[in-house]
Amino acid sequence: MKIENRLIGEGQPCFLIAEVGINHNGDEVLAHRMVDAIADAGADCVKFQTFSAEEFMNGADQVFEYTSQGKIVRESMLAMFKRHELAASTFGRLFDHARRRGLIPLSTPTDTVAVELLNDLGVHAFKIGSDDLVYTPFLDYVARKGKPIILSTGMADALDIERAVSTISAAGNERILILHCVSVYPTPNEHVNLRRIGSLQAQFPYPIGFSDHSAGITAALGAVALGACAIEKHFTLDRNFPGPDHHFSADSAELQSLVSEVRKLEAQFGSPRLRAARGEPEMAAMARRSIVVNRDLPAGHVISAADLSYRRPGTGLMPYERDRVIGRRTRHAIAANALLALTMVE
Repeated sequence: MKIENRLIGEGQPCFLIAEVGINHNGDEVLAHRMVDAIADAGADCVKFQTFSAEEFMNGADQVFEYTSQGKIVRESMLAMFKRHELAASTFGRLFDHARRRGLIPLSTPTDTVAVELLNDLGVHAFKIGSDDLVYTPFLDYVARKGKPIILSTGMADALDIERAVSTISAAGNERILILHCVSVYPTPNEHVNLRRIGSLQAQFPYPIGFSDHSAGITAALGAVALGACAIEKHFTLDRNFPGPDHHFSADSAELQSLVSEVRKLEAQFGSPRLRAARGEPEMAAMARRSIVVNRDLPAGHVISAADLSYRRPGTGLMPYERDRVIGRRTRHAIAANALLALTMVE
């Protein structure tokens, strides 16, 4: 699939998404600073969330508990999300800024108003968060916009994922990027379950990526090694900022490290062909063994295994070729330690 000018899928560089989410803390100035930091780190995409808290929250009674600045915070979920909303007018400025910095701007809409806003801004794809994977009427609405859909699969089982994908496909949209995801923040190592990437690859004919909520970059690198064609990683300018997502997000140094290590890893993938790599023939000539005679041999001598040794360099007959010389007579005298050649025997 293609998002703006980027092909995403097997054989393409991994699509690296820095997820701002709500880590701008409702501050547009901070959001712009994050765009610059993400561009400086070398990521491909910056992603926001476009929502109205009152649209998806059914009152202020639901309490949200999260870690922030090393402490456990309990507050109204509605109040928390309301505090992190960005005004609709903000997104145009952020998207323009992102494009000037060479980033692809995306966002996760949570309602049809947000979808229309993003569509009017010329967004080239829509991200569906794990929480809306089962919101099939909304999936259908987004799918009918005819743009690529990035679908996170946190909290889902195989049936949930199949239902969501089928809903999008039934709306005539086959441009789907599925992200393996675990919606635990941060995700403990034993729950990351990177092998699910292979299961998704086997079940669905779409590109598969990884939305990473674990600490550090190890899981993301493992996902790339397993064939993930996209990585989404939460980003913050400071893990000590107040808010629910900062403590498990990548900071600027970690995001830069992730980008650098993914690109190094991709360079190391190389070719699947089973053949010597560049530079190895020269090493083979130096490091492999050849057949040598281990004593002076007269002309007409019938060569036996006892006459042969195997020593460096590897520029003569290979040890596996010894049956080509055993039992044959020497054409002339051969000095001890000489590399044996077929021209030396009858």
